[in-house]
Amino acid sequence: MSELSHKDWIGKASAIRFRDKAFIDGKTVAARSGRTFASINPATGETLAEVASCGEEDIDLAVTAARRSFEAGVWSRTSPAHRKEVLLRLARLLR
Repeated sequence: MSELSHKDWIGKASAIRFRDKAFIDGKTVAARSGRTFASINPATGETLAEVASCGEEDIDLAVTAARRSFEAGVWSRTSPAHRKEVLLRLARLLR
């Protein structure tokens, strides 16, 4: 893999689009209140995105969805060895 120039990195960084919604029950959704807050780049003070400002109602929806998913057993009843394999693969992809 060839070395990227500073200009290349700036181009790649500027192409990143930040998610601005919550991820609840397999979907990206705005906060129920409709409120957002600014996610700020601490190095520049630039606003990166206006992000969903989730509250108690959003948390209740997320916890209910997570409980339903857990009880369905797709992940919770999977063997520890399989979960390890999946998480290690995710870590490799992130790196």
